[in-house]
Amino acid sequence: MTLIHCTAKLLKELGDPPLQSPDTPNPEGLGNWYANLLRIDRRKCILFTNEKTLYSFLIPKVKKENLQNIFDEFLFHLNMNLQAEGFRLEVINRVLQECQEMGFAKTASKTVLGAMTQITFEAEYFIIQRYEGMDGGRILKVNKDINRSLMRGSRHLHPIEMLQELLTGVEVARPRVRSV
Repeated sequence: MTLIHCTAKLLKELGDPPLQSPDTPNPEGLGNWYANLLRIDRRKCILFTNEKTLYSFLIPKVKKENLQNIFDEFLFHLNMNLQAEGFRLEVINRVLQECQEMGFAKTASKTVLGAMTQITFEAEYFIIQRYEGMDGGRILKVNKDINRSLMRGSRHLHPIEMLQELLTGVEVARPRVRSV
């Protein structure tokens, strides 16, 4: 079962859904996700971040009906973002199949939450400064941009590179660090 580890703010907005035990076995593949409810550009958004790769995507302009169908929204936007990243259809289908059984849990990793704080800061910058708002198809550009930022503690890879490694099994070349 894939778990979405939600912040307290998001759990409250969801109406305090039943939570899975933290001892629920971690699924193969991408594993679990983290989610936070944000306000960017005066609109509610949900940020989803994968716990293994820190690959993230933002769902903008969230309304009550989006929250009532959060699993469907998650799968729809995950599919859309993986397509925009150029993953093959069989890879996307495998990822979506892994997420067919889902549940909620409280957050458990301060490392992932810290990364989400950085991602939120960057997403706000991209939305407000670079793209001047969330209108149109800009959210896919924002999601691509946040996944090409170097994440602390991520073996010097961008989240998109870590996702590519995990999903395709092909190791991404690491940058060489020269000592002075």
